[in-house]
Amino acid sequence: MRARTARPGSDPGTLLIVRTQPASDQPPGDGSRGSPVPSEIRQGERALRLSNLDKPYWPEEEITKGDLLRYYRDVASTLLPHIRDRPFTMKRYPDGWRGRPFFRKDVTNYAPPWIKRVAVEVTGRGSPQSRTIEVPVVNDELALLWMVNTGCIECHTWYSRIDKLERPDWVVFDLDPSDGVGIAETAEVALLVKQALDALGLASFPKTSGALGLHVVVPIERRHTYDDTRRFAAEVARGIAGAHPDLATTEWSKAKRRGVLIDASQNAKGKTIASVYSVRPMPGATVSTPLHWEEVNESLEPSIYTREAVLDRLDHHGDLYEGVLNTKQSLDRALRAL
Repeated sequence: MRARTARPGSDPGTLLIVRTQPASDQPPGDGSRGSPVPSEIRQGERALRLSNLDKPYWPEEEITKGDLLRYYRDVASTLLPHIRDRPFTMKRYPDGWRGRPFFRKDVTNYAPPWIKRVAVEVTGRGSPQSRTIEVPVVNDELALLWMVNTGCIECHTWYSRIDKLERPDWVVFDLDPSDGVGIAETAEVALLVKQALDALGLASFPKTSGALGLHVVVPIERRHTYDDTRRFAAEVARGIAGAHPDLATTEWSKAKRRGVLIDASQNAKGKTIASVYSVRPMPGATVSTPLHWEEVNESLEPSIYTREAVLDRLDHHGDLYEGVLNTKQSLDRALRAL
């Protein structure tokens, strides 16, 4: 259990359980670790009240909001380094994964004062006028639990951090299978992406999207622009699609698309990706899960990566995406070669 009990006056960064929610009649199920989350948590002078813990978020699997909060509490120490100091996009599902979601982009008068935030300029649809909004930043466990308590099932963050919003930390190859295309073909395209990156001398890290596709992430030095990363991804995608037209495509329109889309357009300022270890609004509450490259094959089954499976993998393998945080690569040679 990561929510630790502390004596008053001890380390202000330590979580203090104030009041525990009465135990639910629901038996512990998939994703259950430690004890249930309490109804109120304090950290120093900050207090967070958790609500509607027994509300069904995945009624079919009897997964509640409290279960979701418990998973994020248990995975927080591993997840937080991947989302810390990045603008966080709140996509709220207050009625569970099948409910109609909505975005909360500006938290100026919404988030508690202890939630870190960053000012960003946004442009409304159909309007050339830009405005400045305050976007939340999730830097610690209490902030993460606050986000989930508002109905955020997923952790969507920018590719860059708040001190250099114009400089992304990675390139993403978002592999999205068309209707009727299975995971075997998607895995095959992921391996083609790896082959191309290997030839360019670039390390890459695969993960399930948590939905139907796969992500391949290339960590880079924080000096390249979003234009650089998009151009790089687009050139690699075009090369693969040109060599394997029956398998891969760069056609964005779903009506015209065949095969597996290698989507380079996601490499742009303000775009977000579901973070590694993020739960997705999918059957079974599947999780975006880091993989060994040896696991990317025709036998891959993303639906098995549930909350409990991910916690077990962390116990056995540690954070397979730690290399994304520690690897800094230049795109200069690759861009010249392309």
